[in-house]
Amino acid sequence: MALRSHHDAAPFAGASRLALEVGAVPPSSHALTARIAVGDEQAFATFYDLWFDRLFALARRSTGRDDAFCLDAVQDCMLKVVHKLPALPDDDAVAAWLVRALLRGAVDRLRADARRARREQAVASARDLDDRDPAPDLLDAEQRAWLAARVAELPPADRALLQARFAEGQTLHAAGAATGLSGHAAHGRIRRLLLRLRAAAQEIFDV
Repeated sequence: MALRSHHDAAPFAGASRLALEVGAVPPSSHALTARIAVGDEQAFATFYDLWFDRLFALARRSTGRDDAFCLDAVQDCMLKVVHKLPALPDDDAVAAWLVRALLRGAVDRLRADARRARREQAVASARDLDDRDPAPDLLDAEQRAWLAARVAELPPADRALLQARFAEGQTLHAAGAATGLSGHAAHGRIRRLLLRLRAAAQEIFDV
């Protein structure tokens, strides 16, 4: 029964089924719960020794994680024993309570690990962006600024023709008509303008 996602956190349906997850239940576990509930440290130490190996094995089977993770999961469960374990009527009830506590705690740790991994990935991605070479973006911005300046220097009719064709997306016929040219003439003039701009850009930017 592996805890492969947070959906596995739902408690089992019945103490007898839960008890099977930890194998043979140590006898008289329920008698210790009443003593633990009133702060008997010796009772807790005995309870810990009785249940540690079983809970650790269950953590390994349930999560498939390493020893460190499973030890932490068992310790979380034992802290719940100290602070939350009620006096229980029989050993099967003890097993049921412990298995639920262990599995819920393990799922909480799995979720925490997943959140931490997402945060670390976000930090790494941000660092990659910070470390990225800014030169291409700067060069692109410089080229756009240069092009805007060169277009601004063109005669008004040529600027209007380029504006109509590229900024406004008009057809060659419509762009030419706006400046008193036929579509064929507009095509020729735009081609010559672009060739001049490209030649000037190659001299400046080596592109």
